[in-house]
Amino acid sequence: MALVLVAEPSVAVAGALRRFLEGAGHEVLVAGAVPEALERVRELAPVLVLSSVTESFDGESLCRQVKEELPGTPVLLLYLPEEESPETRSASAGAEACLVGPLKRATVVSCVSLMIQLSKAREAVSVARTEMQLLQQQGNRREATVPLTDLEFFKRLLFMEVKRSRRYRYPIAYLLLEPDRYAETLASLPPPLRTSALAETLRHISDGLRDIDVAVPFAEGRFIIFLPYTPYEGALVVAERLRQRVKQVESVQGLTASLGVAVFEPSAAKGQAQVSFGSLMKEAGEALRRAQADGGDRVVGRAVVSEPAASAASDAAPETTPEEQE
Repeated sequence: MALVLVAEPSVAVAGALRRFLEGAGHEVLVAGAVPEALERVRELAPVLVLSSVTESFDGESLCRQVKEELPGTPVLLLYLPEEESPETRSASAGAEACLVGPLKRATVVSCVSLMIQLSKAREAVSVARTEMQLLQQQGNRREATVPLTDLEFFKRLLFMEVKRSRRYRYPIAYLLLEPDRYAETLASLPPPLRTSALAETLRHISDGLRDIDVAVPFAEGRFIIFLPYTPYEGALVVAERLRQRVKQVESVQGLTASLGVAVFEPSAAKGQAQVSFGSLMKEAGEALRRAQADGGDRVVGRAVVSEPAASAASDAAPETTPEEQE
C-alpha cells in the first residue's frame, strides 16, 4: 500500500480518483487547495502526488514547490482535454508524467503504479551508485555492480512494464549501451580504475535522462536503460544523446559507446501483441551487436509495433471526468 495525495478542487473528480486508487490498494488523501496540498506533503511525505491543472487550480505551481522541498517525490499532473501542450508544460514544472482527460480507471492506476515502481527502482540504482563510489574511494579490488536483489527487482519491474504496456497501449523503450572495445579500453584496467570509469560512465548516462527513466549496470561493461512512455523516434534521440555523453568520460581518454535500441509501440486498437520482455531484450542485444559490427560509436534500433486485434472497439471514455471502467 502506498500513500497517494490527490490535489483536486472538484469533489466529484477527487472522489472518482480516490475510488480508482483505493480500489488498487493505495491509501489516498485528498486536498482541495494548493496550500492544503503542500501542507499535507510536508506533514505526511506521500509516495506520490497527483494534481489537477486548471485555470482555478495551479497544479504546476504545487509541483514546483514539491520538487523544491521534497525533490524525490514523484508528481503526476492531470490536464483538461483541450490542453495542447501537456508534455511541455508538465516537464517545465518538473513533473515525472502527465495525463490528459478524459481519464479512465485503468489509465490512472497503471500510470500511478508505474511511477511508484520506478521510484523504487531509482532508489535501488542510487544504492548501487553509492556502492560503486565507495569501492572507488576504498580502492576495493572486487568489481562493483548492482546487488543481485536489486538487479532481480529491476528485471521483474521491466517484465511487468512490458505486460502493462501491452495491456494499456503505451510505448516503452529499452536501450543497451556498451563501451566500444571494452576488453581493450576498460577490462584491461586495474579493478579500482575500472570501477571508477564505470561509475563515471553511469553518472554521465544518468545525467542525460529524465527523472522517470532508469539506468543500471546490467552486465560487465553493459548498461540497460528503460524509457517508459517513449516512442521510437524519442528513444533514438535519447540514445544519440547518451552516445555523446559517454565521450565526456574523463577517466578513459577517447572512450566511445554503441547502443542497441528496442521499442514497443502498441497499436491504438485493443488486443495483445506478441511481444515480451525477452523478445525486446533480444532485439536490443542484436541491435547493439550490429552497431558494434559496423564500427562502433553509433546507434542502431528497431521499433516493434503491435498488430491490432481484429475489429476491436475502442474503449475510450467520452466524458471529461474519470470513468470507472476497465
